[in-house]
Amino acid sequence: MKNHCPDRIVHLLQLYLLGDITKEERQELEKWCEEKARNRRFFEQVCQEDLFSKERVVYEKIDDKKALYAFEKRVGKVSPRGIGRWWKYAAVLLFPILVVGSWRLIHEMEQVPVVTSSVTRIQPGCSQAVLVLDDGRKVFLKEEEEGVISEDKEITVTGEKDRLVYTSSVEKGMDELRFNELEVPRGGEYKVKLADGTLVYLNSATRIKYPVKFDGKERKVYLSGEAYFEVTKDAERPFLVEMEGVEIRVYGTSFNVNTHQEGNIQTVLVKGSVGVKILASGEESMIKPGQMAEFKQGSRKIDVKEVNVAVYTDWKDGIFRFENQRLEDILTVLSNWYDVDVFYQTVSVKELHFSGYMERYKDVSVILEAITLSTGVTFSVQGKTIIVSK
Repeated sequence: MKNHCPDRIVHLLQLYLLGDITKEERQELEKWCEEKARNRRFFEQVCQEDLFSKERVVYEKIDDKKALYAFEKRVGKVSPRGIGRWWKYAAVLLFPILVVGSWRLIHEMEQVPVVTSSVTRIQPGCSQAVLVLDDGRKVFLKEEEEGVISEDKEITVTGEKDRLVYTSSVEKGMDELRFNELEVPRGGEYKVKLADGTLVYLNSATRIKYPVKFDGKERKVYLSGEAYFEVTKDAERPFLVEMEGVEIRVYGTSFNVNTHQEGNIQTVLVKGSVGVKILASGEESMIKPGQMAEFKQGSRKIDVKEVNVAVYTDWKDGIFRFENQRLEDILTVLSNWYDVDVFYQTVSVKELHFSGYMERYKDVSVILEAITLSTGVTFSVQGKTIIVSK
């Protein structure tokens, strides 16, 4: 397939997306995909479900005969497999951005060194954390942590691979609340199952403080960073999450909280119902599944809007998902996960936008290469610093 020119690949991609590709053409396209890893990645990116959906809506509104006439006038008579289907090819001509974009990306894949080879040494994060017990002792947790970590007459703390599990040994309450803290560094992630059964997924650069056993009329934890909560339902004891002047109140639900963006706190609800309250003013906003409540320190207001929940929660399932996000915000996420710093030689690139999804446990070069192919930004690495330029 090395002798095939880019427009041949573009043509095969068009046939594939329209569902008119033959078995032989499919094999030809598959062979091209297998030649290089970057070919395969590009093919998968083009074939994302939402890439062509808007164009398909337009197809339904196109006059078949006019489209066929316009197509034949431009490229000449052909021998179609079914004359009634040629209007779809005319429709493709109405979307030069896709064709030109494909040409440019394929050309860049062959010729542009998107990242230096040193990037391959930056590996993804893994399960790791530091547990700070109520007496000040620290326990360093790694992947595959197993066995009893701490035990007394009231609480047993065990390690189960990628998580801590708290189990109450007695039914009665404790004389006083005792707190543990779990700190997840950059380049790490961890889970903790609290004494009430609530499961918390902790992302990189995150800290959570919590009672080893919940007593009283509420269950309250303190968070800095990003975490996904699956809260055990308890109608008599609401679950509270406090962070930087904001408190979230829930009774049994799943939601994601992120304080990593300076001055912003984002709460995205997956299911259930939660209230997000500004502690200083007492103002509270209720959100429904599929909504995000964003508190901005500058305005001291909570904005509620509809969002694609997957963009904010897929990290816990091992996926990076970006939806028209600023490059600076994306690189902040990568900086925390890969434990690297980012330096911008060209400051203006911070405002570029990128959409895409990829596996969280891939080498960072895979992600940077995809961003380069889409935006034209280049990356180089010096030690643990990614240098960004245009």
